Amino acid sequence: MSAGGFLAAALLVGVGGGLGSVTRWGVRVLALRLLAAQGREQLSEDVRPGTTVAANILACFLLGIAVARIGSAGGTVEFVYLMLAAGFCGGLSTLSTAALDVVELVRRRTFSLALAYLLLSAGSGMAALWLGLVLAS
Repeated sequence: MSAGGFLAAALLVGVGGGLGSVTRWGVRVLALRLLAAQGREQLSEDVRPGTTVAANILACFLLGIAVARIGSAGGTVEFVYLMLAAGFCGGLSTLSTAALDVVELVRRRTFSLALAYLLLSAGSGMAALWLGLVLAS
């Protein structure tokens, strides 16, 4: 890849990552607004792990579709793949927030819930990736 191509790829990954991060934040804000509309604001901290799982599942599903549809393409389409896969899906998913959620659940002494969350996050992410691959093929 030429220097210009590398710079273009880096910029597209950055734009995709920014859009993915904003989408992840939007998933949480939407969930909190739905709770507020139902008069259940006190559940706001309990909702965070669920929004992280939802964002990670969505990112894995979309990544599966991107890999199946354009993963091995070259040329200009490769830039689209980088923006979607490394950028958007990378920004939308978040292992660090999932890890923090597990730590918070352990701090609350909800060990079985922490383990279930960890297994659900990994298992559902892999299943969503597989589903995206299958549906897009």
